[in-house]
Amino acid sequence: MAWLRLIAIPLLVLSALAAGACLQILPEPLSRRISPRLNQRLCRAACRALRITVSYDGALPVERPALLVANHVSWTDVIAFGSLIPIRFLARHDMAHWPGLGLLARLFGTLFVERGRLRQIPRVNAQMAERMGAGDLVALFPEATTGDGTRLRRFHAVHFAAARSLLRDRPELESVAIAPAAIVYSRRRGMPLGRSERAAIAWYGDMDFMPHVLDLVRGGGAQCRVSFLTPLRYTSASDRKAVARETRVAVRAEVVRLLSSTTADPGSTYGPSAFQGV
Repeated sequence: MAWLRLIAIPLLVLSALAAGACLQILPEPLSRRISPRLNQRLCRAACRALRITVSYDGALPVERPALLVANHVSWTDVIAFGSLIPIRFLARHDMAHWPGLGLLARLFGTLFVERGRLRQIPRVNAQMAERMGAGDLVALFPEATTGDGTRLRRFHAVHFAAARSLLRDRPELESVAIAPAAIVYSRRRGMPLGRSERAAIAWYGDMDFMPHVLDLVRGGGAQCRVSFLTPLRYTSASDRKAVARETRVAVRAEVVRLLSSTTADPGSTYGPSAFQGV
């Protein structure tokens, strides 16, 4: 029932805040081991509360160091990706000040960047490089904003330079894996979504956050499909702009394929029932 899910969401946020606070008092080596898996379980619980069923094609990116690069549709992309594999995300700076969710993001190691502040880019790239060098999978949404679920914007190349920063600091590394991924919301309540219905699930433009959450809970049954593509190699000789363009071409082609294959096998899938015992 929708009202039960509405109650479950703030309870989940409070539980996550308590868990994140506990991580802060643990010794750092122990906290670093526990945090990724705890974050993944919380993302799965959030998907269940919102009735978002996540499926994926391809192989989960296991090579390290790696930068996951994906198109961006909604704030729910974060919990969808996070439910599949532990990830460190790069988010816009104002999210750090959102009530509850901002603190939660900080507790679980989200990196924040203020769009348009060019002087901050080297510092953020250095933080991304540090995370990748420590073995974390760092996620980048290079469109720098969300879209309507159908069209892709230009992939900005500035944060691809984090891979170059890591290679400069770690000369023993030959390359960084750039792992492209495509994400689409293809069905709702079992029915294929058209362009306007996809835009209703997407969170973009001037949409308010809480009304979007309420609509997801009441509408329910959204299917999210993620496709992990063949990684690219970023070496010391790579051009970040060329890599960004090549990544966009691969992601765009996969988004088109996913949107056009509404009757295809959704791949390895879990939904609300699959969380039993997790």
